[in-house]
Amino acid sequence: MKKNIIFLHLESLNHTIFSHRQWFPFLNKLYSQSIRLNNFVSSATSSLMAFSDLLHGDDDTLEHNTQLETDITVRRPCPSLFDSLKQHGYTTAGMGYPRNWANVDALWSEKETFNWYETSKEMFADMAGIITQEQPFALYLWNLSSHLCYYDEIKSAGGNSLERWQRGYQSMDLMVGQTIKMLIEAQKLQDTIIIGFGDHGDDFWGHGFNGGYAHGIEPYTSLVHTPAFIFCPGMKSTDLNHMVSMVDLRNTALALLNLPSSQAVDRFFALTPQRQVCYSRNLFAKQKSQDKGSPLKKGYAITSADLHLLKVDDKSRLFLWKVDPANQLDILPLIKHDKSGKPFIDLEKANRQRTGGAHPHIKHFFSSEMALLLNEQYRAMHEQLSTWMDKKKKLAEAN
Repeated sequence: MKKNIIFLHLESLNHTIFSHRQWFPFLNKLYSQSIRLNNFVSSATSSLMAFSDLLHGDDDTLEHNTQLETDITVRRPCPSLFDSLKQHGYTTAGMGYPRNWANVDALWSEKETFNWYETSKEMFADMAGIITQEQPFALYLWNLSSHLCYYDEIKSAGGNSLERWQRGYQSMDLMVGQTIKMLIEAQKLQDTIIIGFGDHGDDFWGHGFNGGYAHGIEPYTSLVHTPAFIFCPGMKSTDLNHMVSMVDLRNTALALLNLPSSQAVDRFFALTPQRQVCYSRNLFAKQKSQDKGSPLKKGYAITSADLHLLKVDDKSRLFLWKVDPANQLDILPLIKHDKSGKPFIDLEKANRQRTGGAHPHIKHFFSSEMALLLNEQYRAMHEQLSTWMDKKKKLAEAN
């Protein structure tokens, strides 16, 4: 018997926001019973790019476009995930509310449209009709209320911006709870795989105003380190700490459903430690940085288990993202080399700020072995990121 599958698109959810556990009672319960992908990194800082990367298992599909949300065309390396699932006999549907102002249909499918609803009640009514039938189903559920610019009846009832922001996430959580309730009532929960993921987080202007954008800016880890999990009946809940990228979810879903991948190149499987680094970006390769009044700067990043290397308009910055999740301290200027070429950590600035030199706090952390470790990892990641960026540049030049 074929398993059903549901994707939960957790709009604008990063780990910082998810740490407000009291906002997410239903999501927390599902999360605790799932395989938790602790080092999951989204491939983009905007919803549409992340959405496409998941559906196609590839982050090159949209790189020929020049604008983030308008006139988008798709050059597919393989059928969209839900087109593939439809070919394998699944009843498929993309379902979301409130209505998205961007057109996602071109990304979603070659022939089908994504279904947008004015209210959750309308969406759940259609969803019930699919879940209760005999045919296996594959659903993609997307509540936009947690996005800063979208409102449903729950979010609108907030008395101020902070209340409405919180209520947007509570609305998302209620969608999760209602989905689980419907599956239990239809006796389908034990036959349904659920994959949940944050598409990106928000940076509340901690790295500059950027014209007012809270996401879509350069891929700091506060935006791309997002919660992700897989609820799979028969598989034990556990924490997985290896690197997993958004582009891995397509191949992973097909593998869990025992279906072949239609991609020309095999991708990573999220449940095994195959991937060492993840890549992310904020604009299309063809898109210009800070173009025609747009404040957005084109940024590319590579993330390992320890380091996050960000390159924006040819300037590199390096962050120890586990201890500095907001990416405040660029440690690249601290890595220096003596006359023999041996790396060391330059603490001159800290030394000057305190009588007797830098405090033991920083001395113990930036020890001699840290200099060797950081230098070695930075060089390897810089080379990998340069290779990935060169591929993007060639795509842009070819189109």
